[in-house]
Amino acid sequence: MDEAIKLYVTKVTRESLDEQEGSRAMEIIAFAINLEHMGDIIDKNLVELAAKKIRHKYEFSKEGAAELEAFYQRILDNLKLAFGVFMNRDVRIARKLIEEKTQIRTAGLRSADSHLSRLREGRPESIETSSLHLDVLRDLKRIHSHICSAAYPVLESAGELQPSRLKETEASTLREGRPDQPQTHLPRS
Repeated sequence: MDEAIKLYVTKVTRESLDEQEGSRAMEIIAFAINLEHMGDIIDKNLVELAAKKIRHKYEFSKEGAAELEAFYQRILDNLKLAFGVFMNRDVRIARKLIEEKTQIRTAGLRSADSHLSRLREGRPESIETSSLHLDVLRDLKRIHSHICSAAYPVLESAGELQPSRLKETEASTLREGRPDQPQTHLPRS
């Protein structure tokens, strides 16, 4: 399906499109690619993790299973938001989706911390599912990053994005070679 969408949109873009239509065509291709990446993560990682869990008859702790279920549900809710952003180009929802990215990161860290606390308690079910728990969290966060990508074109066209989330430091200023900053050159040997 991904390939068919890309081929169709590419064919359409050969025609005379204005700048807005061309940008939308690229958004469609990017959205399809991100859906394909999400499918790959599910197919190549999460399905394998589920098979391993079944094969070895592992059981998550009650708390661990609840954390993963809540995390998954949040990812699913954000996927619905992403479809809305993609279809309607709603800046308010796009902002909410990006704000959720930070919340998901925090929730993932909390879940990992809770899991590690259960490990320190020596809980057998947490010990045997430790790598599974952490791998599922990692893969769901990767999926969520692809989900959030739907918001960036909408926010960019609305002028609501900063060039970078990184703090400006003296070292990065020097590396970038800004004209307002002195350059340092090492003598050649």
